[in-house]
Amino acid sequence: MRLDLHVLIPRFATLRLNDPQRLQNLTRSIERNGQLAPVIAVADEKDDLHWVLIDGYRRREALQQVGEDLIWVDVWDHPVDEALLLCLARGPERAWEAIEEAALLQELARRYSLREIAQRIGRDVSWVSRRLGLFKALPEDLLEGVRQGKLSLWAATRILAPLARANPGHARTLLAGLEQQPLSTRELKRLYEHYQQSNRTQRERLVDNPGLFLQALESQQEATDDSRLAEGPEGAWCKDLAVIGQILKRLLRQVPTLFTPQQEPLERQRLQQAFTQIKDPFQRLDKRIEEASAHDPR
Repeated sequence: MRLDLHVLIPRFATLRLNDPQRLQNLTRSIERNGQLAPVIAVADEKDDLHWVLIDGYRRREALQQVGEDLIWVDVWDHPVDEALLLCLARGPERAWEAIEEAALLQELARRYSLREIAQRIGRDVSWVSRRLGLFKALPEDLLEGVRQGKLSLWAATRILAPLARANPGHARTLLAGLEQQPLSTRELKRLYEHYQQSNRTQRERLVDNPGLFLQALESQQEATDDSRLAEGPEGAWCKDLAVIGQILKRLLRQVPTLFTPQQEPLERQRLQQAFTQIKDPFQRLDKRIEEASAHDPR
């Protein structure tokens, strides 16, 4: 059917992700080619003159942006819940994000058991449970950030959710900062790794100004790279040996503690085998240096 846009009820709009870039691309496509695929809707149970939109929210929004008044609709003769289940079972016109599936499943879980949902959409119960787990793992402000396209699902589940459980205040501060200055996945992962290793004062500074912190890290890395380039492989050799020297000093201090007359034979054997395994590369390195020196023309 070709319907007026205003008769479609976007009941599940808050459950769908806001992706400005994809919306912009779709809007350009509709401007050039028109609407290529119909949206899916069902009759509203309370109003025969309106239809509930099931799938095609981005197409509806794109048509509004180009000033269209009419929309092609594939009208299903099913109740709303039945249509949602069928849509989840067959897949929508475009692939849904995991968080969108989770949102629709959460809506259905208010009226159906997980087993019923799994059977109706052709999935197992564990899959449905894992999808619903996304909601349990994320506070509402993080969910809203994902829905609005301000935060990726990866960032929400892997970075912000663990941070929110450990320090809700820091999570809110970082989320607010990301809205103003988005970070790439690589940058956010690097930021979180440093957060885990930092003290309380450093963590405060990190979440208050993540962009400045990353700039400082980048500058530090550039300085390190410049130094390595200047020193060449000779400098790297000396630094590596210095590190090994410090480790050997620590091992020497541990010998009286680890090797005692009362020690169990099996435990002593295990420690000696570990030492024997690492001693062989030292001997080969020493031999390699002697061979290289023997061919030195000086």
